Amino acid sequence: MAPPHTVKVLDLSRVAPPPGSVSEASLPLTLFDVLWVQAPPVQRLFFYEFSPPNTTTTSDFFNTLLPHLKHSLSLALQFFYPLSGNLTFSSQTCEHEIRYVDGDSVSLTVAESPADFHHLVGNHPKEAEELHPLVSQLPTASLLALQVTLFPNSGFCIGIILHHAVADGRSLAHFMKSWASICRTGDASSITALPLFDRSLVEDVKGLKKIFLTQMADIKMEETLKDVDVANQVKPVRATFVMGRAQIERLRQRVLARRPELPHCTPFVLTCAYVWVCLVKARGDVGDKTVHFSFAVDCRARLDPPMPAMYFGNCLGFCMAEANGSDLAQEDGLAAGSDSIGRAIRGLADGGLMGAEKWIPRFVEIFGERVVSVAGSPKFRVYDTDFGWGRRRKTEVLSIEQTGAIYIGESRYEEGGIEIGVAISRSEMDGFASLFEEVVVNFESGWDLTFEQMKDLALGLEMSEQRLLWVVWSPNDREAWKD
Repeated sequence: MAPPHTVKVLDLSRVAPPPGSVSEASLPLTLFDVLWVQAPPVQRLFFYEFSPPNTTTTSDFFNTLLPHLKHSLSLALQFFYPLSGNLTFSSQTCEHEIRYVDGDSVSLTVAESPADFHHLVGNHPKEAEELHPLVSQLPTASLLALQVTLFPNSGFCIGIILHHAVADGRSLAHFMKSWASICRTGDASSITALPLFDRSLVEDVKGLKKIFLTQMADIKMEETLKDVDVANQVKPVRATFVMGRAQIERLRQRVLARRPELPHCTPFVLTCAYVWVCLVKARGDVGDKTVHFSFAVDCRARLDPPMPAMYFGNCLGFCMAEANGSDLAQEDGLAAGSDSIGRAIRGLADGGLMGAEKWIPRFVEIFGERVVSVAGSPKFRVYDTDFGWGRRRKTEVLSIEQTGAIYIGESRYEEGGIEIGVAISRSEMDGFASLFEEVVVNFESGWDLTFEQMKDLALGLEMSEQRLLWVVWSPNDREAWKD
């Protein structure tokens, strides 16, 4: 096992909104926010590759790229000021709140890495700790911290650590795209969709916030997560798997052939069900016991009245699917998983908060089991975030290592494809990759992938490029690649 690389810190600074641009403000936590006060922070990595390579030195980066990133970040924080603030405890309300005063800022670390950029952005399995130096620590009470790591002549990485109480995935994506737009255009007016912070938009007619606070009072999440870490001493490896449109359609046909009555065979449901089945089999959880799959849903459009799409904060509900492990291990396990996940989604038809008072007790009940959960969403379209240097080369969610989740987002290879990030033990990864490979080796010939995309996918599946080529391309395709 290769030891994790270290980075050389080149600069430590703080970036604030322009002086006097934002008034002092306090935002109370809503019923959606309080669910995340004890949760571990979100850690995300966004890799960008220099094009053409071997043309950007450390000096170029400091003189050109970094000033643009800092200036545009300051302008973006003017519109997303809560990210510069702090999570404080109000003596007046005896509750947590987000507090911003003029001069509050975000920590920005600039570092240089000697690691192999292309190894780190590859889909192939790698030691998870290899990516850890690319994100900084979150200072006490802060809500956001950033690290920009340069890989000389190759690219750079923006590492984000975010306190989940301030924003959900949709809000974070809104901030990132706004920051990128300002950096790309040099114009703050390029942000056409401004965030909304009005907490009165979140109506709590059922008194759920009080219920959640009461239920969470006895939960020591940090200590619980440490106990889980001690129980699981195996260091995880990370890999990314890609599901193309044609592969998803093949899964759909497989499910409908057995369960033609199933109404909810969306790409998200099919991908989640397939990953669930593969993980259950890889872990050996195929006995006569109940296994669980959980995922968050954006409630903005599901509330009555609906929330504005640009509402900034948390607005997530939760779905829990369950099935018998032995059922998922059967030949029609994909259909069983799709049915269970689809039923959980259909349960939202009466509103995103239906049964919300049972969310926390339900998670406490199954906590410690190996629940498969989801971080991210293909709807965020993170690969469209362009700072002026092209689309992202790769995105990773580091925090799935601590939460045990899988990452699901849109594919960077093709519209309608899905990318899955997994962080599990080496033995489980071997089994998972072998099982996941089935959806590729049964694939029809003539798949429209470039040479580099084929290499990434082959590495992600722990297959040789020649083997993957042999099973998915026609004889003419094979000969053309050899030439």
